[in-house]
Amino acid sequence: MNPVLQLAIATLILGTSGVFIKLAALSPFVMSFFRAGIPLLFVSGLLLYQREPLFKGVTPGLLFISFLDAVRGLCYIFGFGYADLSSAVIILYTWPLFATLFSWLFLKEAIPRRNLWILPCFILGIVVIYANGEISFSSRSFIGLTSVLIAAVLVACTVVMYKAKSADFSVYRLIFYQNLMTGLIAFPFLLGTQPWPNLFQISMGSIYGISVGIVGFLLFFSALSKLQASTTALLCYLEILSTILCGIIFFQEQLSPNIVLGASLILGGSFFLKKNQ
Repeated sequence: MNPVLQLAIATLILGTSGVFIKLAALSPFVMSFFRAGIPLLFVSGLLLYQREPLFKGVTPGLLFISFLDAVRGLCYIFGFGYADLSSAVIILYTWPLFATLFSWLFLKEAIPRRNLWILPCFILGIVVIYANGEISFSSRSFIGLTSVLIAAVLVACTVVMYKAKSADFSVYRLIFYQNLMTGLIAFPFLLGTQPWPNLFQISMGSIYGISVGIVGFLLFFSALSKLQASTTALLCYLEILSTILCGIIFFQEQLSPNIVLGASLILGGSFFLKKNQ
């Protein structure tokens, strides 16, 4: 399959995540297990069938990436469960801002002067999105958006890290390490959950794990090593369209003026940020 088509399909599938998270209404830890545990069991079985060592190529750095992915995944599920899907996915796509800042701080890459004028667009966009709801530490929307904002910071870290590893590992090996720490951390919470998830919740969690965790990321990682970073970044924006449409169709969400303005600032800033890099 053409890698551009692979990534486009993968991104659209990833955009459905919020639907399963909201419909299942499980705790973030239990939902994290379905999201990571099912793909982890699948690829582990496949690797064992192929007589490959499960921890082939493991390094402390790779385990650290897996841990960051576990925290990112938990924040993602927590945030999308609390905030409306449209606001959450827009806040998530502040990650190009953090990627730019991290490259400046840790890789000593210069930030073009024009990009310095673009960075305030992200900050203003975040403020506008937050102002759409109640700004309170007890507000579900505030807690959800803040969780997604943390996830965006971690996305900026892990996307770059996985891109660097994609040339050295198979797609299945990348999925294994992506889900390893999440599955191990979340499994005890699944065993201890009370009451036990009902059939509908188990079905939603399982479909989530299969469609997003297996199918979505098989396509994503398969395309990642074949495409340039700029192409990958642009196609990922299809996730926003997919998520907003899901919010409108399944939860009758409406795009308020704050969301439209915040999205324009954040996505516009992200577009010009990448254009200048």
